Amino acid sequence: MDLQNKSQGIATGHRVSLTRWLILRFTDQTKPDREVSDPRIRTQYAFLEATVSIAGNLILAAIKVIMGLVLNSISLLADAAHTAADVLTSVVVLVGFQLAKAPPDEKHPFGHGRVEFLSTLMIAILLGVVGVQFGLSSYGRLRNAAEVKGSFAVALIMLAGAVVKEWMTGFAIFLGKKADAQALIGDAWHHRTDAIASALVSAAIIASGYGHFWVDAVLGLMVSVLILYTGIDLGLSAGSSLIGEQASPALLQEINQVAMGCKGVKGLHRVLVHDYGGRKSVSLHITVEDGLSLSASHDIATEVERSISSRVHGDIVVHVEPQEDSFDSAT
Repeated sequence: MDLQNKSQGIATGHRVSLTRWLILRFTDQTKPDREVSDPRIRTQYAFLEATVSIAGNLILAAIKVIMGLVLNSISLLADAAHTAADVLTSVVVLVGFQLAKAPPDEKHPFGHGRVEFLSTLMIAILLGVVGVQFGLSSYGRLRNAAEVKGSFAVALIMLAGAVVKEWMTGFAIFLGKKADAQALIGDAWHHRTDAIASALVSAAIIASGYGHFWVDAVLGLMVSVLILYTGIDLGLSAGSSLIGEQASPALLQEINQVAMGCKGVKGLHRVLVHDYGGRKSVSLHITVEDGLSLSASHDIATEVERSISSRVHGDIVVHVEPQEDSFDSAT
């Protein structure tokens, strides 16, 4: 389907938002509101989010650096560095998804999808480095009582930048949820902390106009703490995923509903999901009527595997048990 037909398909009777327009224009997805399981389109989503992020952050960082030097504001320069760090995290997203889409090989039979989690961990480390550096700088400025120029015009520009960053947050969250991509969600929260930081810096600039120069250093410290908090939170989340955590209740419920919807399935238990980024490895036990032939049981298991595969991208393994041998185990 070409771009014109795609746009007409979603725009009929609706106003196309910027987010949906970007998806239609730069990916092969024809229904932006649906979840994405195709690895190729997931990668397109990641590249789209990273490209928009890099372009937007380069412009915002340049503006903040210029204004920070003019006003001699450490909180503004810290915010500029935070924004510039967003560019690095987006590059990490690009590289991570490029590596993650490599096909399975002998050493990695389940593919390379967990590189996405490593990307998120690297983003967390970058945030931590930026937070520590500017925390130290802000503390030094607080002790030395450095003078900062005030400017209502610059404060308004910072608030406008915060609005732009909040839109980028929503954009990344939307794509991340639709593609079930943790790295994109991580990038989104990075954008949000930058939006909050910009609002704080705006307040510092206004306070400086009234001679309260210490506010700039204090809010610089607050921005640094915010950056560190985000980095730690992302790092813990990525580490948990790398270790191997339980699948989301929504995914487990979906697997349960799909399996129980297959003819011949009387129950299921021992549902295990191993997350490899865009690819999942799912195993489960189903129970069937006692006395069914091996061939009939196999057909039921095959149908369950096929049905789950149509909803979950990855490898599905179903073990069959007769009802009398099943255990009443939680899924």
